[in-house]
Parts: sequence; structure tokens; C-alpha cells
Amino acid sequence: MRDQHLEQTIQRIERALARIAAAADASAAQDGPVDSDFAAQSESMRSAMRNKVRAQLERLDSVIGELEK
Repeated sequence: MRDQHLEQTIQRIERALARIAAAADASAAQDGPVDSDFAAQSESMRSAMRNKVRAQLERLDSVIGELEK
């Protein structure tokens, strides 16, 4: 049961990462004038999101490490 739950968690993470990558690709592909305020705000939001994802991946790594003991 624990292995199944872990596998489902990993699949959810992989789907989330795929959505993040798709959103980043779509953002990079936009053609048009760049509003510097909007660009700065977007970068700030991306940075905050990267920090949150990093923290959660570290937490997940810790949980997996505990399960492997």
C-alpha cells in the first residue's frame, strides 16, 4: 500500500512538472511587446514558485529517505 501511494505521489509530481514546463514554454513562445513591470512581476512569481517547488521536493526527498530506512 505504501509503495502504491508513493508511486501515485511521484506520478502527480511528474504531471505537475510537465504542466510547469508547458507553461514556461508557452510563456517563452509569446510574441509581442514586453511590459517591463509585467516581466519583473512574472520573474518574481516564477522565482517564488521555484522556491516552493524546491522546498517541496526537499521535503519529499526526506520522506522517501525515511521510508527507505
